[in-house]
Amino acid sequence: MFDIFKRKSNAKGDKLEETTYVAASSEEDSAVELQLNLIKQNEENLLHNLGGRIEDSANQTENLINAIDSIANRVEEQVRHIYSVVDEIGHYSAMAEELHASSSDSYRTASATLDIVEEGSKAVNNTIESMDEINQSMSNVLNEIDSLKTSIGQIEDVLNIIRGIAKQTNLLALNANIEAARAGDAGRGFAVVATEVKKLADRSAESADHISDIIKNIQENVNTTIRAVDDSSIKVREGSSVAQESRKAFQEIEEAIKGMIHLINEITEAISTQTSSLESIVLSTDEMQQSSEKAMSMVESAMMNTQFTMATLKELNQVTKLLDGMTKKLLEQQEVVGEKEPTIINLALSSPLQTLDPAMTNVMETLRFLNNIHTGLLTISDTGDVLPSIAKNWHVEDDNLTWIFNLRNDATFHNGKKVTAYDVKYSLERLLSPKLSSPNTWFIDYIEGAKKFMEGMESEVKGIKVLDQYRLSIKLESPFAGFLLLLSHGCCSVMDAEELKKGNFVGCGPYVLDSYNDDEYHLVAHDNYLGGKPYCDEVEVKVGDKDSLDNFINGKYDFYIIQNKKEYETIRSHELGKNMSFVDLVGTFYVGFKLKNTSSPYTQKRMRQAINYAINKKRIIDEIFGGLATTAKCIVPPGIIPYDHVEGYEYSPEKAKRIIREEGIDLTRPLVFLSGENPHPMLKLVEEDLKAVGITCKYKKVSREELSRAHELQEGYDMYFSGWYADTLDPSSFIKPLFMPGNQTNLSAYENEQVVELVEKATQMANPKKRDEIYMEIQRIISEDAPNVPILHPQNAVCTKADVHNVNLSSLAMIKYDNIMRQ
Repeated sequence: MFDIFKRKSNAKGDKLEETTYVAASSEEDSAVELQLNLIKQNEENLLHNLGGRIEDSANQTENLINAIDSIANRVEEQVRHIYSVVDEIGHYSAMAEELHASSSDSYRTASATLDIVEEGSKAVNNTIESMDEINQSMSNVLNEIDSLKTSIGQIEDVLNIIRGIAKQTNLLALNANIEAARAGDAGRGFAVVATEVKKLADRSAESADHISDIIKNIQENVNTTIRAVDDSSIKVREGSSVAQESRKAFQEIEEAIKGMIHLINEITEAISTQTSSLESIVLSTDEMQQSSEKAMSMVESAMMNTQFTMATLKELNQVTKLLDGMTKKLLEQQEVVGEKEPTIINLALSSPLQTLDPAMTNVMETLRFLNNIHTGLLTISDTGDVLPSIAKNWHVEDDNLTWIFNLRNDATFHNGKKVTAYDVKYSLERLLSPKLSSPNTWFIDYIEGAKKFMEGMESEVKGIKVLDQYRLSIKLESPFAGFLLLLSHGCCSVMDAEELKKGNFVGCGPYVLDSYNDDEYHLVAHDNYLGGKPYCDEVEVKVGDKDSLDNFINGKYDFYIIQNKKEYETIRSHELGKNMSFVDLVGTFYVGFKLKNTSSPYTQKRMRQAINYAINKKRIIDEIFGGLATTAKCIVPPGIIPYDHVEGYEYSPEKAKRIIREEGIDLTRPLVFLSGENPHPMLKLVEEDLKAVGITCKYKKVSREELSRAHELQEGYDMYFSGWYADTLDPSSFIKPLFMPGNQTNLSAYENEQVVELVEKATQMANPKKRDEIYMEIQRIISEDAPNVPILHPQNAVCTKADVHNVNLSSLAMIKYDNIMRQ
């Protein structure tokens, strides 16, 4: 520090040596006085802020100690579970070995059974062959019996001839007897012969009858034999059929046993592999057990180191207090020449503020301004990380749903009132209130009971509870990794509940809105700001200055945000160009489709894809932004969700024309762009690209107020231009507002049930790797659906005056005025 002070008397009343400096001129004296005032103010603020940061560090270290203690408990619990797992795996391994042995026995038994079945199958085949031979023999017997029946018939015919002969002989004998009687004694000898002949004829007839009876018996026996043979033949055929079925059954059994043997073999191999794997698992479990024990040791070491850090921070806090006291005494003894003037930062905003209510804004520049007036339970650092604000520390309960926030008891609103848990509850419920109809409800609508409250079914949000004046609990519907990031957004700012009921927005941020009119805003530092007093006393903001770049170069403003080619080239050629710093913003400029305008040929999916091919993004970046951007493949920047896996749409007018031809689109109707009074310059290049593929464009301009309701304007419009900056680095901060049904910021009215399901799944996924995979799938689906044409991811540059420092534009496009220092 410069030693340019007049010294006062010391505590003993002795006069300290007065050092006199000769100034070259009164103008130089004035500059020196101003410099001294700045040095004194910056040193006071630095010491005060250092104390605040140390206190914050101590709070977070205490929170870390509690977290490590919880981790230690979880590790200890995990070790117990590992022991249980080891025991269970041991039992399972023994069972697997028994199963392996049983499986081997089953394999051997099945193989033996297969051998028996094969023997049985052979026996059945032999039986079938024997039955076929029997059947053939039966056929031969039947043939022989048929021959016998024929012979019997022939014998019967012969007997009939014999009977005929006997009858005739009998008649001849009768005639002979008659003639012999007539001849008297002369015919007596002849009568004897005739009598004998008659006897012979009678005996022949009797023999023939006897033979006939025998033949009949034979015939009956033959018929009985035929019937028996027929029955036997039927039985043989039935036996043969049964044998065939038995053979088929044996074949099926054989195939089944072969299949079973194959399966048993596979099971045996699987069990063998499993047994080997179990051995590896047992080894891995042992290693895991050892790792857990090491982890427990490391946790204990971390606990000791954290406690040491806590002790060191306490000592550092004491040293800081001593340094602060010594510096104050030194400054009290050093009389600064001249009166202290307030340190003022001057800046310009490109357009009027959307609103002064942080719960209602979704415009980046308005949010950037209001974030310097308001703060919430948490805030976001320049790197996009969560920092404590009203909440000094927090933790989540074992259910992984309930978050407990411990509030600072020294935080005050701009009106001097203390910030309490009741103000936090009121502010968050107001954000969700159906009466307010905020476009930002999606930031916290996953809190338990939020949706019912938003629908007017409940008078308060069930999941937000005041535990005491400085403690609050927030319970979620399901675990959500991005909760803290979203809660740190400016729309969740905490304001004085009583003043809100009167329509006044009294916050507790680093600056107080002292006065304002249509084009000027005057901010003064909040001396009791919980993050430490701002380095600059006042901020003067000019709105709508059309010559803001020239006025910055001429010294009217202290810093300027460069957003396009013209501004970049102008400042680069100036001496101020050496004070430029560049920032890649997590945002996307795009043109979107009005999907509810279903009668339009341009909003159909294939046509949307054709228009994606038709637009030359690189030309837009070069001609409009002077290279201050990168081409966008997808709507969500790769810093949030990678998109190397997405094919995207390269610039190809030929593909665009081919799709248009294939779809048979009538291009006589112009494509209608929804636009404000002054369309963005990049739309002129988009219009030229579309004209090159046969599409003519026209603009339907609406007022600023109508444009704020762009989500309602669908019919009669085909496309619109917009840009979106990430509110946090959580993927949901892009996907939910732009693509979830019902959100006011979903200007395309895009609806996809699969995306909705995946978003819900991702927000509840605890595994970060799997969560990233889900978001990458969402990125792919949206790109394929093509509800918009992502043009570019912007890059901005910040240029400052030589005496202005620490103007940090974050990747989320935010600037903390309270960090800006003038030297």
